[in-house]
Amino acid sequence: MELNRLEPEQRRAFDEDGFLVLRNALDADTVAALVKAGDRLAGSFLDKPPVSHKTNYNHLDLRPGLLREQPFLSLVTQSPAVPLIVQLLSPNIHLHSTAMIYKRWAGEDGTPFRIGWHRDIRIPRDLGHSGLPRVGIKVCYCLTDFPERDSGMTLFARGSHKKTDPLALRKGEVDPDDVEVCDMQLNAGDAFIFENRIFHSAAPNFSKRTSKVIMYGYAYRWMKPEVYLENPDDRRLMMLDPITRQLLGGYKDIDTPPWALQDWASRAGVMPPAIPWTVEV
Repeated sequence: MELNRLEPEQRRAFDEDGFLVLRNALDADTVAALVKAGDRLAGSFLDKPPVSHKTNYNHLDLRPGLLREQPFLSLVTQSPAVPLIVQLLSPNIHLHSTAMIYKRWAGEDGTPFRIGWHRDIRIPRDLGHSGLPRVGIKVCYCLTDFPERDSGMTLFARGSHKKTDPLALRKGEVDPDDVEVCDMQLNAGDAFIFENRIFHSAAPNFSKRTSKVIMYGYAYRWMKPEVYLENPDDRRLMMLDPITRQLLGGYKDIDTPPWALQDWASRAGVMPPAIPWTVEV
């Protein structure tokens, strides 16, 4: 995995906004390979006729089985995004979730809606909204262009990772009015990372073409992966490089140090300082 050093201005932007855009994260050949594999997996969805008055019918959110495809497996350690995530969290992480999201045109008579403004990993259900920790970061890779608003991009409430209460929506409205809602314009090959605490939502695609993204989530190893995430068997794990093996659950338990990413971080000079249990006073 190549080093992409987290610059101070990137850290400040991520800490302030809750997300960060990475332009040209994937080259054209990688995007083409991902689209080819994704279209094969999405074949039945792409073949069925759209139904403009049923917007959810025009969405595909495919989660299990992605890592069986080599182009998707290669994304697990993709630079520049994954090195940034290691530096923002720590080397003690693994892959927590996968998703391939396709959205077809919502139709002329489609209406604006949001599929649930929410925070990821569901910890607010147990801990509430105040004092939440950053425990996970997702990266979203754009496989198609998003040249204008309402193209099916994930929406973010900028800075809402700092909120200590639920997101407020006026009756009859789909978006909050006390925070900036970001509908980013990105190109195929661009990516963005965002943390678990930021409020975000899916939105329909009114761009008259199918939008396509791949989204991977990384979290601390003491966070249980999503149930659909299929870890390779031991034989296949041993065929992978050490970092991919760690990220795919290659250690028997979380008490085993995350040697692969610790070694990588040490060699790259980005190892975070050790946190002691006790100090002398």
